[in-house]
Amino acid sequence: MDEWLQLLNSTPPITTFPVKMDHVNEPILIHEGEFKLKLDDKMITITGKIHYEWFPILGSKFSGKAANVSFFTIMPFFNESEKVELIIDGVIFGKAKLIEVSDFPTGAEMEGIIPYGVKGDKAIVVTKVRFAIPNLRNFNGNVTKERIETNDHIKRTRITFENDDYLIIIDRRHKYEEFRRELKNKGGYFLLYSGELTKKKGNIGLEKLNDLLRCFSNFLWFLNGRRCSPLFLQGVYEEEVIWTEYRRNYVDQYKYVITWPQEHDINGLNELWQEFYRIWNNEDDKDFLVSAVHWYIEANSNSGFVEGAIIMAQTALELIYNLLLIEKKKILNGKDAESISASNKIRLLLSHLNVSYEIPNSFNELNLIAKELTPKPVDAPDLFVRIRNAIVHSQETKRKELANMPDEVKLEALQLGIWYIELSLLYILKFEGKYSNRSSISFSSPVPDEVPVPWKK
Repeated sequence: MDEWLQLLNSTPPITTFPVKMDHVNEPILIHEGEFKLKLDDKMITITGKIHYEWFPILGSKFSGKAANVSFFTIMPFFNESEKVELIIDGVIFGKAKLIEVSDFPTGAEMEGIIPYGVKGDKAIVVTKVRFAIPNLRNFNGNVTKERIETNDHIKRTRITFENDDYLIIIDRRHKYEEFRRELKNKGGYFLLYSGELTKKKGNIGLEKLNDLLRCFSNFLWFLNGRRCSPLFLQGVYEEEVIWTEYRRNYVDQYKYVITWPQEHDINGLNELWQEFYRIWNNEDDKDFLVSAVHWYIEANSNSGFVEGAIIMAQTALELIYNLLLIEKKKILNGKDAESISASNKIRLLLSHLNVSYEIPNSFNELNLIAKELTPKPVDAPDLFVRIRNAIVHSQETKRKELANMPDEVKLEALQLGIWYIELSLLYILKFEGKYSNRSSISFSSPVPDEVPVPWKK
């Protein structure tokens, strides 16, 4: 018992969620009761509810009834919605846009949206920001403690991201797998992680906070293979909640995808974050990170179906080739950098990563078609580019070649391209740990091997 108490006392508590959500896709109540719509010197009092909803798009929505108010009184609010303010308890929550009004003898019923809202005074400086993250994949991190009903639990829920300026911690919620299974069955959204952000020196400035969270969101996308961003930001000063923000943010509906991080080991993730943050704060390189992660996410999400995703993967590889080998390493200069073939660009990239040009053995369909095509592909980069060209170019021979390719060939080609992207970005971010190698997945071995990155000495 003494050892258990000692362990409890030395274990940090889990972070708390800024809002309550108990079921997948459940709307989150922001306010219930009276609120007002204001347009210049006109004011309407509404009795109803304000929710944060997930469908058809993420955002705050209101509905309610204005008693003894006619449709004609409301028309100016409807026509000049960009000027309408929604007020809760005397404080502006945000700009409101009416989307539907129904006129009844006893008053008008209405619905609307609030693209961005804040409950409280965001002008007050804070020392900590709480948040929640929907749809983030599973990580077994460091230990935290949580009291559930009358019992104390210790679990591996925490990942810490720390640099010279900020400390960010995120915790996986209780019954994570139960909710993830529900997400898998229903699709949509659920808050799977809670988190806190603190600045090491001084208070948190809003302008820097927005840029930091955009950076952290892009980083999470790279870890998750799908978009998932912090939501429901809650400013805290001396443990008192000062404001809670309700904004639309980039979050994809849940969909299982293959991703590169290990599930049971978080070693190297903090160092990866530090390098990501460093590159982000170089204005010349920030755009590269945004674009590279965007194309990676789109390819990994199978956007545009498999053919469109292959084109996006090729776009990402071209971008990485230009930044890493031409701009940074200056391996080629002038017209030589532009005139070499797409397959040679990929070969140069792979040689830099210490990755073989051969088609991975697990990609059975790619290996089979490589033997059937005429002329025979030289190696994996040649085959990948050839499949991509068959999609992009409109010549009759290319169309026939594409039509004769089984879907499994294109799927494996996509996984090959995404694997190259993952390794390239990990190299740029100076990652030296182990990763889940998607090129090792096969029908007989559906779980990826976790192996060291190929450039690690």
